[in-house]
Amino acid sequence: MTIALSLAAIGTAWLLLLLDVPPVPTWFFVFAWYPTLVLLDALASRLGHERPLYRGGWRSLSLLAWSPIVWLLFEALNFRLRNWYYVFLPAHDVERWAGVTLSFATVLPALFLTSRLLESVGVGETWRARPVPVRRWHLHAAQGAGLLMLALSLVVPVLFFPLVWGAVWLLVDPFVYRRHPEWSLLHDIERGAWSRIGRLLLAGLLAGILWEFYNFWADGKWIYTIPWLESLKVFEMPPVGFLGFPFFALEAWALYHALAALGVAVPFDGSRRVSGRRLVVAVPVAAAAAGAILLGMDTWTVGSTTPRVEDLPEVQLAAARQLRAAGYGSVPALAATTPEALTQASGLLPQQASRVVEASRLATLRGLGTLNARRLHRVGVRSVCQLARRDPGALWIAVHAARQWWAPGREFVSPTTAIPPAPRPTADEVLVWVRAARRACAPD
Repeated sequence: MTIALSLAAIGTAWLLLLLDVPPVPTWFFVFAWYPTLVLLDALASRLGHERPLYRGGWRSLSLLAWSPIVWLLFEALNFRLRNWYYVFLPAHDVERWAGVTLSFATVLPALFLTSRLLESVGVGETWRARPVPVRRWHLHAAQGAGLLMLALSLVVPVLFFPLVWGAVWLLVDPFVYRRHPEWSLLHDIERGAWSRIGRLLLAGLLAGILWEFYNFWADGKWIYTIPWLESLKVFEMPPVGFLGFPFFALEAWALYHALAALGVAVPFDGSRRVSGRRLVVAVPVAAAAAGAILLGMDTWTVGSTTPRVEDLPEVQLAAARQLRAAGYGSVPALAATTPEALTQASGLLPQQASRVVEASRLATLRGLGTLNARRLHRVGVRSVCQLARRDPGALWIAVHAARQWWAPGREFVSPTTAIPPAPRPTADEVLVWVRAARRACAPD
C-alpha cells in the first residue's frame, strides 16, 4: 500500500506540474522528492526486511532536521565558489525560507535511503580488499590534505572548485574515526570492507541524477555556472559535474555522523540516542547559523523571484488589472501568447501588447525574472533578440553602472558609474542569459 500511495503521489505531482497548478511548479522538487523518499524507504524495507525509516521516530526526525544544516554548509561555500544560483523562488521571505528548508531536508535521506536500497538488493556484498592500517599520522595527513583542498577551492575557485567535493570528507571523517570508528568510512578502509563506501558512491550518483531530473522541470530551480563546462549540459548539470555527487555522498555521511559523534544526531544505524543537554545548545546554534546562511543566499545565490505581471517593465498597475481580467494572470502565460492575441483579448494597443509580450519573454528566459528585466530595459535591452546581440561582459558592466537599489517600498538610482558591491546579477548569470537568448533567436 505504501509503495502504491507514494507512486500515486509522485504521479499527482507531475500532473499538477503539467497543469501549472500553484504552488507545485515553484516547489515541484519538494512535491516530487518526499513521496520518492517514502518509495525508497518502502522498497528498501520490503526487500531487506527492515523497519521503515519513517517509523523510526527520533532517527527519522534527526535525519530530516540535520539535513538542511549539512547542505547549508555547502551553500555557504558557494558564496565564494558561485557554482550555482536559484531562480523563480517566492518573493515572500517566509515562504521562500520554508520551501528552501523543506527542499534541503530531503538531501541526507535521499542519499542514505538510496544506499540502503542498494544494500537490500545485495549491491556490494562481496566488495572487499586488503585491509589498510590507519595510523594516527594518517588521520592528521587526511585532515591536512582536506584543509589544503578546501583552501585552494576558496582562494582560487575558478581553478580548484572541484576540490570542495572531497575536501570536507577528509576533514571530518578522521574526527568520526577517533570518536566512533564503527561510523567512519576510514575504518571501513582499515578493515578492507568497501561495501558501505561503494554503495554511498553509487547512491550519490543515482540520487544526483534524480535531483537534476526533478530540478530541470521545476520553475523554482537552481542553475549552474561552472567554469569551462557551460557548453554542454545534461538537465542543468555539465556531464562531468555528476562525478561530484558520489564524493558529496561521502561528505554527507561523515558530516551527519560527526553530529552523531557529538551526541546531537541519531546515527543512521540507530545505535545511539542524542544527548538532551547537548541538543539544547546545538539547536539554537544551528538555527542561528542556518538563518544567517539563508539571509546570505538571498543576497548571493537567489537570482530571481517568481515573476508577477505588475512587475513587468512595460506594465503599469491599471494594465496589470486589464491583463488579469483578460485571463493573462501570469508572466509565463503572457510569454506564451502573441501580440495579436493579446490585443484582441485585452484591448491593449498593438504596440503596447507587443512590448508586454517581449518583456514577458525576456523575464521568463532562463529564470531572468522581472527585476532583472527592468535592469536590462534601463540599458536598452527590451527583447530576447536584443539581448542575444549584446556582449555579456559589456552588458554586465552596463547593468551594474545603471543599477537601481531596492529597499522596501522604494527604488533609487546609484549616482556613480562604478560597479557597486552588490552581487546580483553576476557576470556568470548575464552570460547564461545571453547564451540562452542566442539559442532562442538563432535562425532556423
